[in-house]
Amino acid sequence: MTGTVGIFLAVAAGLLVADRRQVGMVVLWPFLGVAAIQTWGIASGRGVSPPSTVTAFPGALQYFAVQAVILALTIWIAWQISRLRFGDSHGRSRATLAYIVNIVVCVLLVGCFALDRPLFDPGSVARHSSDGRPPVLGIAGIVVLVVAAATLGCMSLRRRTTARTA
Repeated sequence: MTGTVGIFLAVAAGLLVADRRQVGMVVLWPFLGVAAIQTWGIASGRGVSPPSTVTAFPGALQYFAVQAVILALTIWIAWQISRLRFGDSHGRSRATLAYIVNIVVCVLLVGCFALDRPLFDPGSVARHSSDGRPPVLGIAGIVVLVVAAATLGCMSLRRRTTARTA
């Protein structure tokens, strides 16, 4: 879930906020809220993954490492979008609007994930995945995050290269 939420958070923050520090904060707090809800859901037995994913030592370490990577990619994507939109100048930031948009996005996506689970993974509501298989939408979100990070990185490098040669 956090990968999919991360894409939407990054886009909203990158398009609305010019200052890098504010971009990071506008992404960080809603992301941590969603990650906390997701972690609570897994720990309480409401997730596809078993509760030991977030409570037992090796699994929990891996889980939180993945969440940290997802957060880092999300903030990096938001910075890249902001830089492409505003350039090096500090345009008019709309941090309050970005917070509101990101909170609404988080509420909607968490609700969609709660509703879509029975549709995309029938029977998973009553059982945990013993083979460690994460939800399909979670994997899709992480893949989109990685592709977006690579694409924006290439766009930024190309923009810098053409600026130096001009």
